Amino acid sequence: MPTTYPLLLPGVQMTADEFVTVNFRLWRQRPRTRFNHWLLGLAVLLLAGSVALDICRTGHISNQSTVVFLAVAVLYALVRMQLVRYQLRRGYARNTGLHAPISFELDAERLRGRSADGHFEARWQVLRRAVWVHPDWLLLYPTEAACYYLDLRRLQAPATPEQVLALLLQHQIPVQEL
Repeated sequence: MPTTYPLLLPGVQMTADEFVTVNFRLWRQRPRTRFNHWLLGLAVLLLAGSVALDICRTGHISNQSTVVFLAVAVLYALVRMQLVRYQLRRGYARNTGLHAPISFELDAERLRGRSADGHFEARWQVLRRAVWVHPDWLLLYPTEAACYYLDLRRLQAPATPEQVLALLLQHQIPVQEL
């Protein structure tokens, strides 16, 4: 079925919980975050193995510092996840642009947005990449530091998320799916 333009997404508004969920998933997928999780997991595994080996050999824990390091590593892993969520929630509170509904219009030439704060237009060529955070959110990045959050649940029928993705691919915008 051919795409009929414009594709409309009226009244897109992201809640704090959605912002945290979407951006936490992005954070977890970053290569540096994945590496740090792998490294922390390896450290916990080695420390736990050391404690288990100590108990098997001596029948008790002879080196208390290993247990302390293990406890600190596990605690750090748990606190780190909550700290990231806390920082994301604070970031949402400071970004007042996310609190007001924005209506998006996508056509063959550009992306348009309109809210109570004003309006903007962006030609497709200025978008560097897109990230589809399944199932509902499409993030369009004109820069690495900022993005437009499009709620695909707000897409007006008969338009479909697949038509939006086809439009992005038509303009050679790389799409990453999470």
